[in-house]
Order: sequence, then C-alpha cells, then structure tokens
Amino acid sequence: MSIVYPWSKTTLSVGTLALCLAMGALPLAAQQSNGEPAALTAAQIAPALIRTDAVLGAYEVAHWAEEGMLFVASSPSFDGDVPGYVHVFDASDLRPIRRVQLPRRAFALALDRSTGQLYAGNTLDGSLTVIDAKGGTILDTIQLGQPEDKGFEHVRMIVLDEQRGLAFVTGPGQKGVTWIVDTKARKMLHRIDTGLWTAGAAYDAGAGRLYVSGGGIEEISVIDVASGQRVGGLSTGDTSEEGGDASRHFFVNLAIDAEGQRLFASDAQDGAIYVSDIASGKVIRQIPVGLGTLDVAYNPARQEIYATWRGVDRDNKSGTGGLLVIDAQSYAIKQRVPLPAHPNSLEVSEDGRTLFMTVKVSNDKSDAAYREGALDSVLRINLERLADQG
Repeated sequence: MSIVYPWSKTTLSVGTLALCLAMGALPLAAQQSNGEPAALTAAQIAPALIRTDAVLGAYEVAHWAEEGMLFVASSPSFDGDVPGYVHVFDASDLRPIRRVQLPRRAFALALDRSTGQLYAGNTLDGSLTVIDAKGGTILDTIQLGQPEDKGFEHVRMIVLDEQRGLAFVTGPGQKGVTWIVDTKARKMLHRIDTGLWTAGAAYDAGAGRLYVSGGGIEEISVIDVASGQRVGGLSTGDTSEEGGDASRHFFVNLAIDAEGQRLFASDAQDGAIYVSDIASGKVIRQIPVGLGTLDVAYNPARQEIYATWRGVDRDNKSGTGGLLVIDAQSYAIKQRVPLPAHPNSLEVSEDGRTLFMTVKVSNDKSDAAYREGALDSVLRINLERLADQG
C-alpha cells in the first residue's frame, strides 16, 4: 500500500507505517486555465538538466560548494534492521565519489560547512548520525527521541546555526516536539513542545528565531533559540479545534525569506504554498501547486520560490509530479517542470545558480510509472539555462 509518510518528505510503500494524511490539490487543468505557462517539454528541460538514476531510497540532499560535493541520504528498505547510506557525488556532473554506510537509516541531511560535519537524521530511530563529510568517517550518534510503541519518537528536519553551534530538529506526531542540540558537546539542550505534526523548519539566524510548522490551530510555532522557549505562533485562522481530524492544513515543509520577513509553507492537504508575513502573522498569498505538494525552497539570488509536487496521495495512487518555479515578488508561476515520477527534496546552491533535487520512483505496482528494480534519481538543474526555456 502506498502511503504518505510526512516527515520523510516522500511517498513510501510500507504497510507498517500508520500515519496517513489525505493530500488534495486543485486539478492541473484548472490551474493552467488561470494564465499559467504551459508545462515544459522534455526537450526544453534537457539543456538545463543533469540526471543520474543511481540511488535506492533517496531522500534529502546537501550541497558543499567549497568542496564540490553533493550528499544524498538513502534508506533502501523499511524491512528489518537494515543500514542507511550517504551517497557522495561530484556536484558539477553528479559523478559518484563514494558511498558511506551508516548504522541507522538516513532521511534528513544538514551540513555544517564551518566544521565539515554532516548530520543525518535517522527518522525511525529518533537520532542524528554525525559524519566527517570529507572522509566519510562516522563520528557519533546523538539520541533525541524517547522510546515509544516498540520504537522511538521520530525525527524529521535538521536546521543548523553554524555560528552558535546549534542544531534544530523537528519531531512529528500527535504531540510534536522540537529539539535544540549543542553540536560541539553533541548533547540535547532543549526539548520544546511545538504541537501537532511538527515537521518543517526554517531559521532566521539574525533574529535568533526558529520557525517550525505542522498542523493544528497555529500551524507555525516561533521559538527563541537563546532561551529555548516557544514565544509565539502564526495561524491561517482556518482551524478552530484541536486535533488532527479538525486540522485544515498540514504545513509539511517551510522556507524563509529572512530579509523580506516572509515564510513559505508547503501545505500537503491543500496542494499549495502559503506565504505568510512574519510581522503581522497574516497569510498574504496562497499559490496552487499540485497534488501531493511536498518541498519548498527560496532562492534570494534569483528571487524565486521552488516547490515540488508528487502527483499522488493516499486516495490517488497513480500519477507523476514535478517542479514549480514561482516569482517571489509577484507570486506568478514562471515554469512548471514535469519530472516523473515523484519529485522529493530540494537544495539551492550557495550561489543560487543551481538547484539540486531527488526524484522518487513509483513503488505502487498498479501505477503505470512503476518499473521493477528502478532506482531513485538525483538531479542537477542549471537555473539560468532553465529560465532560457521560457
């Protein structure tokens, strides 16, 4: 059975994972009738794209421009006690460099470029694996999640403050949490209750404010990182009762425009990006994306927002997704880029010229896109060349 597993940013095929959320969106044809540009063809995409189909169970990506490396988290199976991996590619051409085996399965990634340490989120084990990014040596494991239901509280997103030596980690669930970790001492500093399905995270280092997102009445929590306290929240105002059944939204991922003080939240239930003004706490725009909207990223260098949609949800198991390029000032859709089968995680290069992403294969044998033994893809997109395609 193909189900939505929100904190690993993908659609998984495993019957033992119980959390299923219906994710709806506007029909694609209706969105295009509102003046949106036609979807790019494969021939138009090709000049901007390098793609390698080389990873079994690909999830998040992290780019290290100085060393020319791209890291991809991998969890090949959910059956039994199997290892995870970090695949290392040459960031210029996606040539494979090495594969690092981890004792626990890897989903999230965050790179501390100041120390050269890579943090892998072991979602199912509720922990972080600390890795020497250059050499691939495993340095430590930091346990965060407490034991529950024959396992551990899950971890999801990792965001770093390199200057302060902090890691912020979200933990989804009916009682979501956020952990603040001292990366030098490798120990937890704070555990903060942050509400229903705490999943996405974005950080404003200048203000010392962490934003984490999920569902509930206040979909976005505001955390003061110095005190480790929740100091406020942002709400769409659409949910008036507590609990998952009443929640109108699930903000599964979050990105920030720190200079413009805006948050971009991908809503898995509406299939849209919600733009919020931080100062007022108000939603200022809703941008339809597509069925199974998942990741969101902001590129200040190009003033663009990127969003992935998977093309499937719990009730619609067949379909393919793509990438949406949005003008961050006018919120107009600039390009819709079909990328079968199920686009997943995004990473903008430090100079803003390149977009890296993973694309999942279909695991549903009834899906026309299913291919036995197919591997997930890693993509490198030249954003200047993509823009030239109109």
